[in-house]
Amino acid sequence: MKWLGLTGGIASGKSTVSRLLSGLGIPVIDADVISHDLTQVGAEGYIKVVQHFGDQILDANSQINRKQLGAIVFNHPEKRLELENILHPLVQGKVKNLRESYRTKGHALCFYDVPLLFEKKLQDQFDKTILIYAPIGLQIRRLMERNHLSHAEAMMRLKSQIPLREKVKLADFCLDNSTHIHDLELQVEHLLKTLEP
Repeated sequence: MKWLGLTGGIASGKSTVSRLLSGLGIPVIDADVISHDLTQVGAEGYIKVVQHFGDQILDANSQINRKQLGAIVFNHPEKRLELENILHPLVQGKVKNLRESYRTKGHALCFYDVPLLFEKKLQDQFDKTILIYAPIGLQIRRLMERNHLSHAEAMMRLKSQIPLREKVKLADFCLDNSTHIHDLELQVEHLLKTLEP
């Protein structure tokens, strides 16, 4: 089974590509979804994150207020590293189990959606890496609309990642998500034909 790293910048369209792949029956493991599950009330990640950052990151229902936690970690790189150090080992354990499960089921391809693939220098762990690309102006607009952020907040989040123009040089394949969904579908189909044995 080919182990494929799927990445891109914030609001570049990774989720859209993941949905297209899943719709074709190809497994996609999403690091963010796993992280989200691990930080639900009472889960192991939740307990560790709250112990570390304190009750001030909780909302009225004792759930982690992700916007508040995001404001802390995106404004303080050392805090972001602390959060990653708590969650990363837990996420990796889940990923390992899922990957083995898909391999056992006989899948030829398995994608792992990792937002910080190049920032964390993980490319050597994969058979190939695939980058979803969109121009920075489009990323900012999507991020402001999707997350209800100001322009300054959107820029702060983008600055926490390597610019997409740099990631393009590092990726094995690049899918351009700056136009219509139909164009992206065609690119995904072409990618799969290239990757499949």
